[in-house]
Amino acid sequence: MPWWIRAYLLFAAVQGFGIGLTGMILPAEMQIPLRITPLNTRFVAALYLGGGIGVLLAAFSRRRSEARLFVVGFGVATGLIMLITALHWSDFMADGLPHRPVWLFDYVVDPLLAVALVLGAGMAPPARGTRHGLTPLLSVQAVVFGALGLLLVLVPDLVAAYWPWTLPPVLGQVYGCFLLTFSVGAAQAARETSPRAIRDFLIASLGLTLLVLLASALHLDRFKAEPVTPVWFAAFGVGAAAFAVGLAAQGRSMAWRRGVETLAQ
Repeated sequence: MPWWIRAYLLFAAVQGFGIGLTGMILPAEMQIPLRITPLNTRFVAALYLGGGIGVLLAAFSRRRSEARLFVVGFGVATGLIMLITALHWSDFMADGLPHRPVWLFDYVVDPLLAVALVLGAGMAPPARGTRHGLTPLLSVQAVVFGALGLLLVLVPDLVAAYWPWTLPPVLGQVYGCFLLTFSVGAAQAARETSPRAIRDFLIASLGLTLLVLLASALHLDRFKAEPVTPVWFAAFGVGAAAFAVGLAAQGRSMAWRRGVETLAQ
């Protein structure tokens, strides 16, 4: 894989981990130009860290085909967030909000670079994919994340009424951008031909679900005393278990393939 693709992915990982770790550890210092509660900050941080895990793993891939899923995903995420920023310019660019110049630079430059890589460096998904043992799990993830992401982007006020804690509609649309990105990634992974890309996406998805559970547990007192709260924890718990099982199964499959290749040599 060319060094400049690796450098782009490392740059993306630094952004994801920089924002995510700050938001998770020091919510008040998170580099996002919105004033939000600690629970919302840590949830955003979990989304950034989940994506950051994926692009960091992709940065150490040996072949560009193993990293294309994450280049596309990073481009989708940053492009959608830039669109939400433009639609709610006064919310993101209000006087007194921190980190506005860095936010604008990142979310203008990043999607443009992603488009350039996809079109000019052979990073587009393959025209023909293939089904594999994890296609059903990843297809379900694509549908669930995609449906929730679309609802958050298109009807954030409606979703906020049923969300397990107080959710500002603008922030809900930011959430939706990340969920749509994971949906696109899952749809690609469901027909991906690279075992390593599938593994890295499963690790990122597992990391996301575990981090969401952690952020939620840290602010349990902010959750509504309604049925949606146990449903929330159950859904992410089931998701974490499913990704862990899928990752273990995929790991055994990769080990078996390496063993066969070694014997063949």
